[in-house]
Amino acid sequence: MTELHAEIARDVTELQAEITAALAVLEGVDESDPQYPAAFERLVNAGNALLSYEAQVPARLEQPHLEVSTKSFAAALWAHVACAVLLGVAAGAGWIDGGWTVLALAQLIGTSVFHTAGKKPLPGTHRNLRVAAAALGAVTVLVPLLAFGLLPWWMWLVPLAGWVSAYRLAGESSPTGQRKATA
Repeated sequence: MTELHAEIARDVTELQAEITAALAVLEGVDESDPQYPAAFERLVNAGNALLSYEAQVPARLEQPHLEVSTKSFAAALWAHVACAVLLGVAAGAGWIDGGWTVLALAQLIGTSVFHTAGKKPLPGTHRNLRVAAAALGAVTVLVPLLAFGLLPWWMWLVPLAGWVSAYRLAGESSPTGQRKATA
């Protein structure tokens, strides 16, 4: 991150130096001189280049954070898939009732829906993916505990709320979710 800040500072300094050089040339040229329009255009182009670069800076600074959010959500999805597979294995082995395979299949199908909802997060909203990953992580831990009867039945409300909130948060971070939210 420090390297990125240094790179941006270096680029801005170079663009500012170009403006300073263009201004120095412009000050040395009289307005009636035929070279004046070209010198003035160089100054305007240098200013526009700096403005264009500075408009990109926030997105460049947020890119590493966006990658962390995406990776944490992906890790939570893989953990959720592993839980679903292990739940199916436990049901197949007879450790828990065979009806739990339905939940395992629903989790596998739901994970693909979550993956689609969290694809290509937008800058500024990608932090929702971190919260969605935490919700999925909690659900991933709770579901086996519920399936093995270690928690009371009414605790099913927690995973249901976790799935709903994770999907909503992942959807809000994607471009399609943003369009739905503003419509």
